[in-house]
Amino acid sequence: MSIFSKNSTPDNSEDKIADEQSENYSDASSVEEPVVSMSSYEVARNEAPSRPGISKPSIISEGFTFEGTITSDGVLNIAGTVRGKITAKSVLIDASGQVDGELNSDQLVIKGQLKGEVNCEDLNVGPLANVDGTISYKYIHIQRGGKVSGKFIKN
Repeated sequence: MSIFSKNSTPDNSEDKIADEQSENYSDASSVEEPVVSMSSYEVARNEAPSRPGISKPSIISEGFTFEGTITSDGVLNIAGTVRGKITAKSVLIDASGQVDGELNSDQLVIKGQLKGEVNCEDLNVGPLANVDGTISYKYIHIQRGGKVSGKFIKN
């Protein structure tokens, strides 16, 4: 009898079906099945190739002030304040970020404030950005609302 049965009286036909099913299952258990090892999956998963050339960005968090020299071969994300010299492959100055000093980069995205001397290949000035200084660039994109002043030199 099933616990979900509406009938309150036991029915022997259900017991017979259950006995037959258990016999069928016991016959099936005698058949050998291939053994699957999860270790091969785990090894393949753990040996997945790392992504070459992609690294995690270095971050200067909001509320953090750094004074000095920063050098990076990768991405630098600035949400805090940096005073000094920055050299990096790619620099992002977030809306809350402020940079005062010298900056050398291949790609530069400014959403916050930048004051100083800049040398970059590709310059992108965001709509809330405020840029002031001597800016040397190869390509430039200034979004509507971005404020720029100083000396701009196309390389």
